[in-house]
Amino acid sequence: MGRVLRWAIDQLIPAALTAALVLVQGSGLLTLLPLNLVIEREYGNYALLLGVGAALVSSGIFGRVTRQFGVGAFLATASAGFVTITPFVSARYGIFFGLPPAHFAMAATFAYLGLYVVIGVLIGGCWSNVVKAFREESPFL
Repeated sequence: MGRVLRWAIDQLIPAALTAALVLVQGSGLLTLLPLNLVIEREYGNYALLLGVGAALVSSGIFGRVTRQFGVGAFLATASAGFVTITPFVSARYGIFFGLPPAHFAMAATFAYLGLYVVIGVLIGGCWSNVVKAFREESPFL
């Protein structure tokens, strides 16, 4: 029972947090970015799947003792996040980087999906650091 509880704390909580964030963003209750509503409606389920998968994988990888979600991993993930939000921010100001509208829409779709992968990695990696910190301080975990 203890192994199942530990697995649930280590991996299911970040996946649930990521799923909640994607669902709240899709419902319009919270707006992280001015995303394209058409992309959200068409690819929201894929974003949910990719985000939850990324949270599961990153919390599993960084939850091990040998690996840590340190400053380098955080900065690399945050940089990837800045790259993936670029099409949404630039589109609000009419900057399309010289791409035809169809190509820009395709790039924005991939950026949308990549953004939720990045969010899942950030949540899973940061959660693994929180769990490690609690385990170091508490003898019961």
